[in-house]
Parts: sequence; C-alpha cells; structure tokens
Amino acid sequence: MLRDLLSLTKPRIAALLCLTGTGATFAAGGLAPLRLAAFVLAGLGMAGGAAACNCYYDRDIDPVMDRTADRPLARGTLAPRTALAFGLGLLAAATGVGLWALPTESVAYMWLGVAAYVGLYTVLLKRRHWLGVVLGGSAGSFPVLAGWTAVRPLAPAAVVMATLVFVWTPAHAWALAVAYRDDFVAAGVATLPAVTSLETVRRAVWASALGTVAVAALLVPLAGPVYAGTLVAGAPLFLVAYRAYHRAGGAPRAVRAFFTSNTFLAVAFVGWGIDGVVAAEPVVAGAVAATATATAFVGLWIARPSLDGVRASPPPAWVRRAVRAYDRLRVRVTG
Repeated sequence: MLRDLLSLTKPRIAALLCLTGTGATFAAGGLAPLRLAAFVLAGLGMAGGAAACNCYYDRDIDPVMDRTADRPLARGTLAPRTALAFGLGLLAAATGVGLWALPTESVAYMWLGVAAYVGLYTVLLKRRHWLGVVLGGSAGSFPVLAGWTAVRPLAPAAVVMATLVFVWTPAHAWALAVAYRDDFVAAGVATLPAVTSLETVRRAVWASALGTVAVAALLVPLAGPVYAGTLVAGAPLFLVAYRAYHRAGGAPRAVRAFFTSNTFLAVAFVGWGIDGVVAAEPVVAGAVAATATATAFVGLWIARPSLDGVRASPPPAWVRRAVRAYDRLRVRVTG
C-alpha cells in the first residue's frame, strides 16, 4: 500500500515542481534551513496531493492507456476513497506546514497551483479542449511564485521565470503526447496530438520552444553569470532538439525533445538559484555553467532514454564526432 500511495503522488513531476520552487527561494536570497525544509515538505505535499486527486478523478480513463494502466486505481489495488483521502490529507498537512513556517502569500500561490492542476486542467479542460495543457500549464508556474514570496515580495524576475514554465509546458507536454498519441485518442483526452494532424503539432511545438527561449532570455539582465552561462549553452541545444522534431517529425525525435526540455528547465532553475546565493567571478562562473550545461545535454542525448518503448533518436552527427574527438584526446593525454 505504501508503494501504491507513493505512486499516486507522481514523484517525478513533484520533484521537478519542487526544483523550480526551491530554485526560486535561492534566487530570492535563500531561506534558513528549517524554513527551507518546511517549504520543500509543503511543496512536495501540495504537488503530491494534487497528483493523487488527479489520479482519483482519472481512474476511469487510466486503465485505457498503457502509460497509466499500471497505476494503483487502474489496477484495482487501491480503493478510490483511500486515494482521495490520501490526496486530501496530503494537501491539509502541507497547508499546515506552510502556514506554520512560511508567509501566507507563499501558501496561497501553492494553492493556486493545486486549483489550476486539479480544477482547471483535470476537471474542466483535459478531456474537452486541446488548450487544457496550455492553460493548465499555469499550475507549474505557481511553485515559482510560492518559492520567491517565501523569501521576499514578488518581483519581476520571479514573474519572468513563472512565465517561462507556462510557455515551456506545451512544448514539453505535446512532445510527450506524440509518443503516447494512441493512448490519448483511445481515452478521449483532447491533447493537441490527439485531435489534429502531426504537421500542426510540429508547428505548435516549435512555436512553444521558440517562446520558451525568448522568455528565458528576458531574465538575463535580472540574473547573474551562472544563469547566463546555462542559457548560452542550453538554449541552442534545446532548440536543436526541437528543430529536429519540427523539421522531420517522428516519435523518436519527439522523445528526445521531451527529455531535452526537462534538462533545459532544470539547469535554468539551478543556475538561477545559484546566482541568488553565490557571488562568483562572472567569466569563470559563466564558462563553468555553460560547460556543465552542454555536458548534461550531450550526456542525455548519448543515453537515449525511451518512452513507451520508443527510444530517443541518436544525437546529431556533429555531437557524435565531437564525442569521438574528445575520447581520442583523452586517450592521448592519459596515455
């Protein structure tokens, strides 16, 4: 039962939301250890509780899709009322922790994220309109605002990064939906790849990718050298992955774009957070950040993760040549 309850919280999604929120706390100047721990616990509880409520509501369509058929409610290994009680209990406990240790404004933003995910996306739009992912993407923006306001009043930098998550979400979610298109069609979920041509999807995903980079660039004057370094290296590589899908389509390229989008968002928030608490020499910090970012992207592409049995497409030829050249140089240097 513990394993089933944990799976209801969608740990990977909760972890990414926690990363963006925690990155915002560091970018705003940081929290004392006890308050930071409370923020992390409250954020994970809110995200996990919302996810459990989503699983409860979607228990009728989850068995239809291979991607979700193994969830506890779909398999019948957990009673629906148990799942709902668990989700509501997590939300109540997270609210209590938040109100004990954090400003009310921060907890309010957490609850707006819950309302956007459960109410706006899951209940109102997911099965009815392809805009569900677009408008429901606001759910991922609120942890950023919650993290920043846990430290100080809302500022333009936090609004820009919250907007970044909002604009990033369609490119991320639609690339995932390409790999699971048949599942979404079978379940009647009105995500864009399930209701229109794949050519239209490629154009929409590319537009969202371009918008993501444009919004990310807006933060450069408000951030520091580590964020700038991650963007200098990460933005072109992010666009390389999405441009490949835009030009040629195909599930393997969509899978690579999906995982690339995760990496891009993670390194952007890590870089932003580091700038908030570490004063470093700009050129050195930017160069180290750019190198680490490029390494993360190339490592991901070489690993070629998969979704639903579809493995990400191989890295571009120039990446493979660069890796071989590096290996030859390393062999010479090490003897």
